[in-house]
Amino acid sequence: MLDFIYYPVSAILWFWHQAFGYVLGKNSGFAWALAVVFLVFTLRLVLYKPFVKQVRTTRQMQELQPQIKELQKKYKNDRQEMTVQMQKLQKEHGFNPLMGCLPVLLQVPVFLGLFHVLRSFNRTGHGIGQLGMTPYDNAHTPNYIFSAADVQSFLSARLFGAPLSAYITEPATVLQSFADYGGVPTKLSIALVSIPLMVIAGVATHMNARASV
Repeated sequence: MLDFIYYPVSAILWFWHQAFGYVLGKNSGFAWALAVVFLVFTLRLVLYKPFVKQVRTTRQMQELQPQIKELQKKYKNDRQEMTVQMQKLQKEHGFNPLMGCLPVLLQVPVFLGLFHVLRSFNRTGHGIGQLGMTPYDNAHTPNYIFSAADVQSFLSARLFGAPLSAYITEPATVLQSFADYGGVPTKLSIALVSIPLMVIAGVATHMNARASV
């Protein structure tokens, strides 16, 4: 249903993997990790203008808060007139409240697409987006524009000993799909990589939010 998002996302990821794989080796975990990072950079670049408008809209909203509160107080018993005056105030200042949420709405399907494409390198699990494939069928089935060889390359890739698509609560049956591609990872090896990365991601998000303001 969302193939119009999945295919472009996988195409951008494929491009960056080809670029970094040429230097670091196609099965390198760092090549795949950098491909994901630069895919995010690319998506951010595409959404840069809407993001700037979102920041400006947020600042405008803060600047207009005193006037908005004054109108709310003045017309608290007349909702219709309050709405009219609010619209008039927004028009005078060129303020469009929709621009405050538009970038977020644009990003949601894109990053859901990224999550789905990355998760689809291992489709041996069950549930939403999973096909319950056997490890052999999964490794020999293309993933959107990625060939079966690319899927095997992703399964073989390790970042400090942990597969890129593995997570701490992943069922043992799903982890078995890595057996022929670098061995079955342990929960400890996954935790030692994923937890520090989550902390770094949280700090980076916080710093990015502060820089945006």
